[in-house]
Amino acid sequence: MKRTVAFFAALLILAIAGFPAFGDCVRTDKKLSQSETETVETMFDALKENYGIEAFFIINYDYDGGEEFRTYARDYLTENSQTEDSMVFAVSSANYYMNTRGNAGTLLRDDDLGVLYDAISDADEAGEQYECAVQFYKALDSLLAQRSEKPTALSAETTQAQIKQDEKDYSAQTVEIPDEISPVRGDRLVDKTDLLSEAEETALRKKLDEISERLQFDVVIVTTGSTGSRTPMEFADDYFDYCGFGYGENFDGCVLMVSMAERDWWISTCGYGETALSDDYFMDYIRYSKVISKLSNGYYSASFNAFADIVDDFVTEAKTNEPYSAKNRYHEWKFKVAGVCISLSAGLITGYIVMKSKRDSYVSSIRIKGEAAGYLEGPVQFGKSKDTFLRSSITKTRRVERESSSSSSSGSSYSSPGSHTSSSGRSHGGGGGKF
Repeated sequence: MKRTVAFFAALLILAIAGFPAFGDCVRTDKKLSQSETETVETMFDALKENYGIEAFFIINYDYDGGEEFRTYARDYLTENSQTEDSMVFAVSSANYYMNTRGNAGTLLRDDDLGVLYDAISDADEAGEQYECAVQFYKALDSLLAQRSEKPTALSAETTQAQIKQDEKDYSAQTVEIPDEISPVRGDRLVDKTDLLSEAEETALRKKLDEISERLQFDVVIVTTGSTGSRTPMEFADDYFDYCGFGYGENFDGCVLMVSMAERDWWISTCGYGETALSDDYFMDYIRYSKVISKLSNGYYSASFNAFADIVDDFVTEAKTNEPYSAKNRYHEWKFKVAGVCISLSAGLITGYIVMKSKRDSYVSSIRIKGEAAGYLEGPVQFGKSKDTFLRSSITKTRRVERESSSSSSSGSSYSSPGSHTSSSGRSHGGGGGKF
């Protein structure tokens, strides 16, 4: 019996000492599937082989930042890394944190935290934790390749899923628009191209129905494989009109149309929509908002939910106060002030150095989550260690300036024809572009 126990104990020690537990390179709140785990492990191994660096990725929303979170991340790195040349990028519910050791600290700089942050922020906000890990490893690979002057480590195989999505044939998924105006209101959410999961579709439909009924203003979203012989504007206008949408005698409401084959988006406004969702403010706001950025990056649920929320805010403000405009600005991009005060006594610094003396050196950085462009202050030196803290985020309102009725930004085009008459004879506003 004793020999049996000793045998299994020895196996356990060997496993812990020589072989990392399955999935140790990535720790997320949401359990990854076997194929997802294999993908991130392949990326982990490729980076280790090419650059000699072990890179760990953590998402743990049980923490909201602070020293406890940083200690947790550092301890995770200590317990799982097999080499001194290692790093961990950790995500809490409030901020991002990076700790690098050995050659990882030589190749990576403090401001790389911002690069990695930008790479995963959309996926993080959308709750796509597996996608966060994939984007982290891709961004890290790019950074390490630049600094080490080596070719990138990750092969094209890691992006095959995205390639398949881009090459998907949507021709059979085009929404048919009735020839005559329907006397019955249609479904406020039609996802013909299956961009949403069943759960996402159910939740979004419930939200659109609630907003529409509360405001007496139809908020509609439709995805289609193609717009066929119609232009995006004509398709969106006709879909809204002929599918029976619009409250009251002026047919108050709006629709967001997404066409996957042509990568077109269009918002058509009608009735009170032309007042509350004006072409010269709302549309300019939308094209710079997360609605379009998330649409471009494939986070469709996050994009559509953001659209619904923004329309809710705009119409509510118009009905209870006055429409948002250049004089009455929408403050969704007004960022909270988050200050970090550093006040350490000599005794605390000494204790900090002793606590960290188990490692020869490391570099740490921390950044508050959110869309505000913060700045890093530091470094603050603790012996051979260096911590860089985010001092504060910037409080500001995103200023939207109208350039013209047709423009392009970041590779995406935009146009707004102004008020016009659709094929049904109704007046519409709105605009759209490519994503």
